[in-house]
Amino acid sequence: MRILFSATPAYGHVLPLAPLMHAAVDAGHTVALATSAGVQNEVGPELAAEVEFLTAGAMPMEFSQDAAHRTGADPFHPSPELIGEIFGGSRVDLGGADTITLARTWAPDLVVSEAFDAIGPMVAADRGIAWYRAGFGPATPAVLAEIERAAATRYRDAELDVAAPHGYLDPCPAPMQDPEWSSDVPVLPLRAQAHRRRRDMAVELPTFDDPTKPTALVTLGTIFSDPDVLAATVGALAGHDINVIATLGASLKNPAAGDKQPSPTPNGIEVRFVPFVPLGQLLDRADLVVGSGGAGTVLGALAHGLPMVLWPQGADQPINAARAAAAGTAITVDNAASISPAVRKVLTDSEFRSRAEAMAAENARRLSPADVIGRIAAT
Repeated sequence: MRILFSATPAYGHVLPLAPLMHAAVDAGHTVALATSAGVQNEVGPELAAEVEFLTAGAMPMEFSQDAAHRTGADPFHPSPELIGEIFGGSRVDLGGADTITLARTWAPDLVVSEAFDAIGPMVAADRGIAWYRAGFGPATPAVLAEIERAAATRYRDAELDVAAPHGYLDPCPAPMQDPEWSSDVPVLPLRAQAHRRRRDMAVELPTFDDPTKPTALVTLGTIFSDPDVLAATVGALAGHDINVIATLGASLKNPAAGDKQPSPTPNGIEVRFVPFVPLGQLLDRADLVVGSGGAGTVLGALAHGLPMVLWPQGADQPINAARAAAAGTAITVDNAASISPAVRKVLTDSEFRSRAEAMAAENARRLSPADVIGRIAAT
């Protein structure tokens, strides 16, 4: 079978699909990924070696600015309506037709489209084939409705009758979902996995003078990698008897990355800054996650049974952080000054870790990517 995956060109949208793509390749299917050319070299050589890329359309900054220009809204503080125009409007305008043209030549038998992607459903309609929606965090029905509203105009203009997905691939453990959410289509509970190198490719990780101390992983993800926020977050850990690994994300550069960073003696902590490293390898070393609450970070931490302190910065992070806090696996803060007492509480109150470990056990009982591919390929 030829399976086409379609995703917004950003780490947080592409990487959650990687386990499914690898599982499809392992099952003998031919796999392609439809996304923008700018993301092709950023998702890892092991994926590029196995998956064909159908590259078309703009990168996030371009289609976000296009939507902001059309609506007069602020792309850095988007409303659900603007998010709809970004993903269901401008991204489709700038890449939908070209993707359909490429897909006609590639000729998929099935489409898997990540939750914010409005182009994959167009391809499925054009080809007259089934498609599945793949979540990457807690469901956001209000946002999805706005994306579908904006996309519907483009579908009509293209004379495409886009059907509902055959099912929803849900990587979010039940306690992380809004209890009032329900799906209009069948749900396949997919096991969440933090991104890691294919076949455990070697990744060099930093060492500490005293490796017996607990390790906090500080990560702001790949988009909200603001240097001031990162500095404030790391600084807030001063005085705790811990080691710290801090990620620089995709947008920060540090000539001393990976080397021991100087820190004032009163801090009492060792900090190691690292460039982009697959999250799974970093979580293997962590006892606690301190971050902004991206869906990949939150679900990855819970898959590893790790408690969190979350300081949301934007996008879907407030939703993810709120759900993690409601599940009793995280403390959510709204400023840097609140991080230190929150870290102290999470480190000393075993309930946070116990609940995170229970979430990891629930996640492990969900369908593996291989199981999900087997089911959807039988559609």
